[in-house]
Amino acid sequence: MAGIRPLAIGDFDWKEFSFRGRDFIRATVPRGDNKGLPFTIARRLAERYEVLQFFASGGCGLLLEGRDIRTGADVLIKTTLRYDGIVEYARCRDEEGFRKKLTDHRKQLQTERRIMVLLKNRGCNNIPNPNDYVFDWNPRLGDAYECDSGTWQFQDDAILSSEPYLVMERMEGKPLTEAINDGMPEHRALEVLAQVCRVLDVLHRPVMRDGREWRLVYQDLKPDNILLGDGTAASLLDLGGCRLTLGSAVGNVGAYTPGYCPPECQSSDRMTAAADSYTVGSTFYHMLTGQAPVDLLGTNTSTGGQPFVPFRNWNWRMLETRVGRTTYEFVRRCLAERPADRPQDGRELCVEIDSLMRQGRS
Repeated sequence: MAGIRPLAIGDFDWKEFSFRGRDFIRATVPRGDNKGLPFTIARRLAERYEVLQFFASGGCGLLLEGRDIRTGADVLIKTTLRYDGIVEYARCRDEEGFRKKLTDHRKQLQTERRIMVLLKNRGCNNIPNPNDYVFDWNPRLGDAYECDSGTWQFQDDAILSSEPYLVMERMEGKPLTEAINDGMPEHRALEVLAQVCRVLDVLHRPVMRDGREWRLVYQDLKPDNILLGDGTAASLLDLGGCRLTLGSAVGNVGAYTPGYCPPECQSSDRMTAAADSYTVGSTFYHMLTGQAPVDLLGTNTSTGGQPFVPFRNWNWRMLETRVGRTTYEFVRRCLAERPADRPQDGRELCVEIDSLMRQGRS
């Protein structure tokens, strides 16, 4: 590596360096949940997609803005940001464990792509289009790791050169978070949620793959994962947090966000589609009141406190002053602590929200 050159666009500072005759970027996440975490990526990914700017980061993922050199189209590039646990294998020079941990993390991005293709094939248009899935070098994984007897490096070129990247359509708009402020009008919030719940309806329908039944729960619904486009359009982003079950086995644990998630979020085997009804309720509450659910937790989740808001902690009085009675009751049902007391899936959510919208127009 040589010739490090510092560059900056807005608050996105990076350094370019040469590796195997190509330009690479080394940078840290400038803002968001993973602020300060380092990452490395080719300046021209797979010699086709040029990295231009930071877009967003949440959970274990990183999104960058880019350009398709062949077509000139704007794209989003997603990759795995956090490889939690690999350092432990490096410290004890466990090459097989290191390799397996890397491979397991990368499967999550592959699963996200399969979910997006499944939704698109079912006619779902309120998600980005998965344009491409490419591989390239990640030199950072070959850095020297501190271990008990000095340093250790992972030198398997087949693994280092096969970092996966999901290339998606660049959708125009802004995160829902920026539109909430002190609360949104009830009719506008319902318009947004109706589109989100149509995606959940498609997502919750079981499908047979490889002789097993796939069942999906989005699990990580929150304003940051909803994009507002032109007019009344709304799209759901970041399907990497989905929980996938394959028959009776959990295929992908996924991710959840404290404050928005239901009580059962920490269970390894009890998650159903009713969990998404809870996240619809917590997101809807935030949209209507302007109060972020994390402010209602009442415990410090970073020190092991519960990640969900107890039913009694929601500010029901404030919500009641903002919306009609039927909407108020709908939010309460969604936020019930027992899954059996909530709408059971995306289909039931769509029916109830459509009914609320009709009442508002009458």
